[in-house]
Amino acid sequence: MVAASVRRADRTFAAVLFAPERGLIASAALPGRGHDVAVNPVTRECVAFARRPGTFAVAFGIERQRAPRAFASPPGRHFYGHGVFSPDGRLLYTTENDVTNATGCLGVWDVGAGYRRIGELASGGVGPHDLNVLPDGRTLVVANGGIATHPDDPRRPLNLATMRANLAYIDRLTGDLLERHALEAAHQRLSIRHLDIAGDGTVVFGCQNKGPRHHPHDLIGLHRRGTKLRLLAGDRVLHRALNHYVSSVAIDASGSFAAVTSSRGQSVVFVDIAGRRVIGQQRLRDASGIASGVSPGRFVITGGGGDVALVGPHGRPQRLPQRPWSWDNHAVAVV
Repeated sequence: MVAASVRRADRTFAAVLFAPERGLIASAALPGRGHDVAVNPVTRECVAFARRPGTFAVAFGIERQRAPRAFASPPGRHFYGHGVFSPDGRLLYTTENDVTNATGCLGVWDVGAGYRRIGELASGGVGPHDLNVLPDGRTLVVANGGIATHPDDPRRPLNLATMRANLAYIDRLTGDLLERHALEAAHQRLSIRHLDIAGDGTVVFGCQNKGPRHHPHDLIGLHRRGTKLRLLAGDRVLHRALNHYVSSVAIDASGSFAAVTSSRGQSVVFVDIAGRRVIGQQRLRDASGIASGVSPGRFVITGGGGDVALVGPHGRPQRLPQRPWSWDNHAVAVV
């Protein structure tokens, strides 16, 4: 089962729980376009976040006895579209923009108190987008995209000449910045956007090129704490498949393989994590959202045209019936 944000046929927005073999399980109306969904690992309640620079979030679940609950970022903050729960399900962390200071922060929310905000942490950079929790249960890793924006003109970068993306490792209980690893100067215009974490703590991340596109860029990286940030060297085929843009990243049920989508490249790229190498790719129209499938090496792909497919590094994609909505950028497995 996967959770995702969608635009329905009547052009309204919703968050959905969807099982490829059963169809729609549950849904919750959203006041605007959503982005990613965070899943509580204990209760399986989901929270859908507004697309940046939105300020709303909506919590909903499989059990329909409880109505969806909406909450909002505080004044001077807006969501970047992503969040993650603590392993015990009691806290929610959200990536946000401190608008006045043009720097990143992480909102901290008390789930049991109805998503009451109880504090915030520095994100360790500018423009935090995706985040997750390492297997130790305490360390957050944040993809600070490096791009400063303002909600009055949210798609216009304010600092392209000086932007510098990084991965930041943060103690979620104390707020201490444990490690920060920036991309090399040669990749100064790459923005780290999305990530997932394998069971051994390897962070697989994807970038988007915010600079000129007249020469190719490597966009996929694997990282372990205490090491230098490096990108996987790609060839012409891989560069064409990604087309300067990573949409989403997911790790399979076994923790051995990662998959990276590119809606611009119309492709899915598969990575052997232990071998640190690309092992295959699939051409797939409007490939964007991706979530771990049930079987090792398999993933669920969603697209803006309503497409759903089951894919792996080998064999042809298994296309499922189209849905009567447009999937947004991300999908997440609900287990």
